[in-house]
Formats: sequence, structure tokens, C-alpha cells
Amino acid sequence: MRGLLLLILLYPFAEIATLVAMADAWGGGMTMLWVILSAIIGIAMLRNQQLGALLTLGSLMSQGDRVSLYSLLWPLRYLLAGVLFLIPGVNSDVLAILLLLPLKGPSIPRPAAPPPSADKVIDGEYTRVDEPVDRSRHLD
Repeated sequence: MRGLLLLILLYPFAEIATLVAMADAWGGGMTMLWVILSAIIGIAMLRNQQLGALLTLGSLMSQGDRVSLYSLLWPLRYLLAGVLFLIPGVNSDVLAILLLLPLKGPSIPRPAAPPPSADKVIDGEYTRVDEPVDRSRHLD
């Protein structure tokens, strides 16, 4: 838990360090252009996310018997990649690109639906057992 907290606290400093190194190597204008273009890509991804999520889930459900868990989580990955593109920095952009790679994860079986029943018939066997009737009591 402490390692995760330390990683979260050090992440902005790592982003700043990579931006400074990039500005030193390519120049300030190219670095600013990189940041602006990645933000535009992130905004475009987030604006188109709703329709894309519905289309992706619909196509996944219409596939065969097996669905990849990795592809099932595609709308979530796409959303997270859009947010990472909005964060200024090279590290977040690399993470966003890694999330968008079309990797295939392990397959999970789709749950089988029970066959539709047209009527509520329960099949079974029965035997009729009549109790002997005492007719002498009924004659009085």
C-alpha cells in the first residue's frame, strides 16, 4: 500500500522530468505541440466513447461462444486511455497507447441460456392410491 502511494506521489515528478527532457531534446515548441495534440486526441476519444462502447459491446455479444475478458473491458480501456491522453506528459501517453493495443486476453465461456419453454409442463409419473372407504359409516 505504501508503495502504491509513493508511486502516485512520484508520478507527477516523473511526468515533469520527461517533459523537460523532451523539451531539451526537441525544443519547447515541439513539446508544447505534443502536449496539445495529445489533449485533443484525449478529448476526441472521450466525446466518442459512449457510442463506441455500445457498438463494441454489441459486437462482442453477437460473436461466438467464447468472449475475451480483455476485449469485454475494451470500453473501460478506451475511456482510461482518453483520460491518460488528457494528462500532459509522455509517460501517460505511452500508457494510453499500451492500453489501446489490440491484445487478446484469456477467453471466458459465455453462460449458456436455458432453452426457452413454450409451456409450463412438468414431466413425471404418478400412481393413484385410493384409501379404502368405510361405507358403513356413511349409511347412517
